[in-house]
Amino acid sequence: MIKIGLFGGTFDPVHIGHLIIAQEIYELCNLDKIIFIPSARPPHKSSDMMFTARERFQMLSSVIENNPCFEISDIEMKRQGFSYTIDTILEMKSILPVDTEFYFIVGKDNLFEINTWKNPLDIFDHCTVIVADRPYCDKKKIPDEYLDKIRIVNVPLIDVSSSEIRRKIRAKKSIRYIVPEPALITIRDKFAI
Repeated sequence: MIKIGLFGGTFDPVHIGHLIIAQEIYELCNLDKIIFIPSARPPHKSSDMMFTARERFQMLSSVIENNPCFEISDIEMKRQGFSYTIDTILEMKSILPVDTEFYFIVGKDNLFEINTWKNPLDIFDHCTVIVADRPYCDKKKIPDEYLDKIRIVNVPLIDVSSSEIRRKIRAKKSIRYIVPEPALITIRDKFAI
C-alpha cells in the first residue's frame, strides 16, 4: 500500500505555514509522499487572486524541489473549468497505482465551508481527510456530518495566511521569513518590493 497525501489549495502565495503543515503531516501519518496541487481556477477565491496559476505553480515548484518527500502536480491546470477537489481526487485515483491510499489534506478553516464544495460527501468516500489544526478555528463550526469522517492532526500553529501576505505585498511591507526564499525572489521581481 502506497500512502499519498494530496495537498490542494491556491498557494497564493505559498508560505512557511503550508510547508510546516505538509512536513508534519508527512511524518505523523507515515505518508510515502505529499503531492501539492495548486488550484488553477478555484471556484471560491478567484476574485482576490494575486498570482496566476502558472506563477503559483512555479513558485511552489521552486520551494519544494529539494524535498524528496514532496512533489507537485499540474493536474488542475490541464483541466478546463473550475478546479473542484472531488474531480482532482478521482483523476489522481485513475492515474496512480491501484494500491494507493489517498489522504486529502485541508486546513480546519477550509472545512467550515465544505458544504459549498462540489459533492463533498464523495471526497470522504475516496480518501481519508486529514485536517490540519489552525489558530482561532473552533471545532464546533465543522458540520456535524463530517466530524466522524475526519482526522484532526495537531501541527505547529503558525498564524500566517496567504491573504495576510497579499495585504502586505499591496502595502509594500516586508514578507521576509514568512515566505520561502525562492518564492520571495519571484514576488520581489513581480512587485518590486
